[in-house]
Amino acid sequence: MIEPTQATALAINRGVESGELDPVDVVDAYLDRIAAVDPALESFVLVAAEEARADALLQREAVRSGIPGGPLRGVPFAVKDLYDTVGHPTRSGSLASSDAPAAADAATVTALRDAGAILIGKTTTHEYAYGVTTPPTKNPWGFDRVPGGSSGGSGAAVGARLTPIAMGTDTGGSIRIPAALCGVTGMKATYGRVSKRGVTVLSWTLDHAGPLTTTVADAAAALGVLAGHDPQDPYSAQIAVPNFTAMLDRGVDGLRLGVSEQYFCDRLEPGVASAFEDAVRELERAGATIVPVTFPGVELSPDIVGVVASVEAASFHQHRANERPDLFGPDVVDALRAGHLHTGVAYVDAQRARSVVTAGMHSVFAGVDALLSPTIAGTAPVLGSVRSPLGDNDIDVLNALNALTVPANVTGMPALSVPCGFDDGGLPVGLQIMTPPFQEALAFAVGQAFEARTDFAAAVPSAASVKTGELL
Repeated sequence: MIEPTQATALAINRGVESGELDPVDVVDAYLDRIAAVDPALESFVLVAAEEARADALLQREAVRSGIPGGPLRGVPFAVKDLYDTVGHPTRSGSLASSDAPAAADAATVTALRDAGAILIGKTTTHEYAYGVTTPPTKNPWGFDRVPGGSSGGSGAAVGARLTPIAMGTDTGGSIRIPAALCGVTGMKATYGRVSKRGVTVLSWTLDHAGPLTTTVADAAAALGVLAGHDPQDPYSAQIAVPNFTAMLDRGVDGLRLGVSEQYFCDRLEPGVASAFEDAVRELERAGATIVPVTFPGVELSPDIVGVVASVEAASFHQHRANERPDLFGPDVVDALRAGHLHTGVAYVDAQRARSVVTAGMHSVFAGVDALLSPTIAGTAPVLGSVRSPLGDNDIDVLNALNALTVPANVTGMPALSVPCGFDDGGLPVGLQIMTPPFQEALAFAVGQAFEARTDFAAAVPSAASVKTGELL
């Protein structure tokens, strides 16, 4: 028998289609686990129990009637509370948001429902996605640690096996950071690959939407549903969507995988450095050629994101923030004020600097097929941290956690984070796989090759530890 809460999304779908699993039983299993675990974890802001059961009943009848279903039929999913879901408010983690229910689903929510997936709830976000700690959510691998952010609720929920798929957003790393810190898989696809219509804005030119899952195959299947041109999203790319699962088993034999010591590997905590080196050697044993590379201009990325995100966020929130600044958290108020302090010249200069980093990206991929790095230079900071180490420096926690992820936002290139080990304290480490734009299938192939040779993706915090908050 398949235990739904320990199964992958694809295994659940196969079980539902074969009749081995009842969609209602699947939903009930996840609702029961949420009820048992989430009061301590605090990863959900809304559990749509009645709605999910009603949808599962419809799925049950469709299966029994022999009606063909979508590729995710019967699979529960959750969305970060930046996504509109019809009939529910989109609070974006802030008291400044309206309590009015959304009139329509976000484009990605519609796509998942059309594929047969069942919305089970909404997860916590750092307020307006402007941060990396996502209070009050805890990390399922250590309840004294942050889950990352801003999609911390989605990362924690998938890590604790409260949902097999959860949607996040990524402006400077906010899908990949919680994926790495919570020991799950997260895909930030190429800018424009996935519609952002119906998702609260942080930064128009940096924001991405994407899935967090337990396995690479699930992420590929989810992206296959989510990707595609949306004429109602002005940032949506008009480019064909390949079959992301078709290349999953190609392996890495013959691939040239780049590693940049400068910037990506010269400021790592010892446990991260060790896990990353082991991951690189594993891919080398699998047949890849490891190539030292340099990434010209990459060091500009943090400052570019700092300026662009703060100016665009200040523009988006200016009326709301001017009317009721008291409804915002102090960290977000400070960030929005910083956005107003940047000059128009500074914003234009930051956008122009993006071309330098993008040119550097293209020079890297002229010689290698993909670029490897740790996802984050360290593991999960202690709850309440406002500063964190990065190499020899002690800096604000946001810039410490997103230092290695921001280049993919500046350039828009796809970046996949997969679990690649643990530090000495038992906290997860992520491997980041970056590829040229619109080559997500290649990133999935590299990730799948690594996952198939290791057991990190299957590691789950024990139920007792998740319920009580004890460290493993």
